[in-house]
Amino acid sequence: MRKIREILKLMLPAAAIAVTVYFAADAFFMRVQPEPAAPSPTAESAQEEAWTKEEEEQPAEENQDGYACSRLGEEDALLYRELYEAVTGFVPDASLSVQDAERIERVFACVMADHPEIFYVDGYTLTTHALGEDIQDVSFQAEYTFTRQQAQERLLRVEEKADAVLSTLTEDMDDYEKLKTLYESIVTGTEYDLQAPENQTICSVFLYGKSVCQGYAKAFQYLCQRAGIPAVLVTGTVEDGSPHAWTAVCCSGDWYYADPAWGDVSYQTEEAGEDGAEESGTEAGERREQVDYDFFLVTTEQISRTHTADPVFPLPECVSLTDNYYVREGLYFIRADMEQAVEAFKTAAREGRSSVTLKCADETVYKELYERLLTQQEIFQYLPGDSVSYAASQEQLTLTFFL
Repeated sequence: MRKIREILKLMLPAAAIAVTVYFAADAFFMRVQPEPAAPSPTAESAQEEAWTKEEEEQPAEENQDGYACSRLGEEDALLYRELYEAVTGFVPDASLSVQDAERIERVFACVMADHPEIFYVDGYTLTTHALGEDIQDVSFQAEYTFTRQQAQERLLRVEEKADAVLSTLTEDMDDYEKLKTLYESIVTGTEYDLQAPENQTICSVFLYGKSVCQGYAKAFQYLCQRAGIPAVLVTGTVEDGSPHAWTAVCCSGDWYYADPAWGDVSYQTEEAGEDGAEESGTEAGERREQVDYDFFLVTTEQISRTHTADPVFPLPECVSLTDNYYVREGLYFIRADMEQAVEAFKTAAREGRSSVTLKCADETVYKELYERLLTQQEIFQYLPGDSVSYAASQEQLTLTFFL
């Protein structure tokens, strides 16, 4: 959780008084005291001042406005750039054009949603200077978890790991194929671990191979952006009310949602304690594929069944199914088509897969496909053996058969 601290300095004619207000997740503190006199300069403070000046003179990273920024009005977009430049430039006590703390918090969240490479900040301090009741100025100070040099060194290590993944993309791939490759690399290369270090940032994925939902989402977003594909972080909650993070990504001109953490079977096992199916004809976790595609390039309607986004900025209305995984792979059923099912089983066997999932367009198709393949046992006409292992999810309208 981001830390936010607000400091209000009241400059009165009789004396300088500092009122410090701290906002935390579950606490509120206030301390009133005289403003301390400025200390006399020492060799140490002079050296620190020189170092700070040198840091300020270094240019900030090039600003690349993202999706969240594009949803802001003109004044908030200006504030966005002020915050971005202050954070990436390691600027101490940066002056802001806006004085509203809630507005600053919202726009700061937009900056962080657009920029997964900012892994070295976990909050900020606002200092409001006032003369009497008149606010004179508001300054912003990011709370850094690393020095500028340490952050740059870690970013180089992250880039090296990311470059290895990006090198697997080829020029003849379309956006779907690129995104599928990147999604699979995050899912198969990361272990879901609540104790993972730096688990809210891309470092947990690229440097340690362990993370939680926000680390997965930011790492996928980072790879997408490096590949030239627009993506933005989405935060919110899932069915049980717990906090969660996922990604919105633009594929061949259309926006979709993707949840790489929920694409990791190890995450599902950790969270559910079982294979997650509503009905199963197999042992928990038996022969599961490493990647679950139920939440890869899905619509707003599909993601909204289980995910509720925070109202930080307007999200894209995702309606296209063109590049949904099941549609692209011939696994999306608009009717109970047995010829399509046979082809799906043959393709999975030919590719050496351990399972195949059939996705139904609606509940009517799901029930009919379930009736024919399982209740009437037509599945034995298409799969060898005298028994079959399967998992059925009416919520996701999927039938998974283990080969």
